[in-house]
Amino acid sequence: AAYKAKTYVTIALYYLMDDDAVQAESYNHRAAALVPELKLSDRGEYLVDLRYWTNFARIQDSKKKFYEASMSYYRLLPKIMLETEKDQALEKAIVCAVLAKAGPKRSRLLAMLYKDERSARLEVFSVLQKMYMERILSAEEKIAFEQHLDEHHKAKLADNTTVLDRAVIEHNLLSASKIYSNITVAELGRLLDIEPRRAEKIASRMIVENRLHATIDQIDQVINFDLDRDS
Repeated sequence: AAYKAKTYVTIALYYLMDDDAVQAESYNHRAAALVPELKLSDRGEYLVDLRYWTNFARIQDSKKKFYEASMSYYRLLPKIMLETEKDQALEKAIVCAVLAKAGPKRSRLLAMLYKDERSARLEVFSVLQKMYMERILSAEEKIAFEQHLDEHHKAKLADNTTVLDRAVIEHNLLSASKIYSNITVAELGRLLDIEPRRAEKIASRMIVENRLHATIDQIDQVINFDLDRDS
């Protein structure tokens, strides 16, 4: 079982190195039934188990399942021996949490990572702190954070933005909902540094997905935030 599992997770790793998350997932999945049989007291089998779960997190990350990837990276920490590797996994957990869709689930995830005292020593902590405290992120802070992204995080989406662009816009919109009781669509566009029509579209989508508690007055072009609801 250990030999088969090692073979599968190694092949999965090579596919990940080649940016092929689909094939990587296929081979990592083949190892899934074998992993529970591994003896973690044996160093070789422990490393196979660690590789399986590291692949698992990286596959979720590559598929833009950022909330799930953040949780998976964080769960790796007790399995990792070296402090430098723990820091790398924790940084990846924070990066994925930042890139995840804004909303209640991500807010709980940010809180967990923020309260982990190990996070404070990482360069990404300042952005984590601002997001946890629901403060608006500046363009300069976004640019500095980009240095910690992997290449697949920088790929352009269908609307010619990146996942970080989307994450920061959604976060800043939620932060604005804590500051203002209402805001015009034009003012919101200026605040988010995007076209008003796009700001309205993003707000509308977040309302539908129950990630933003607000209503949009289409006639007056005003967004009214529900301050009594915890978003």
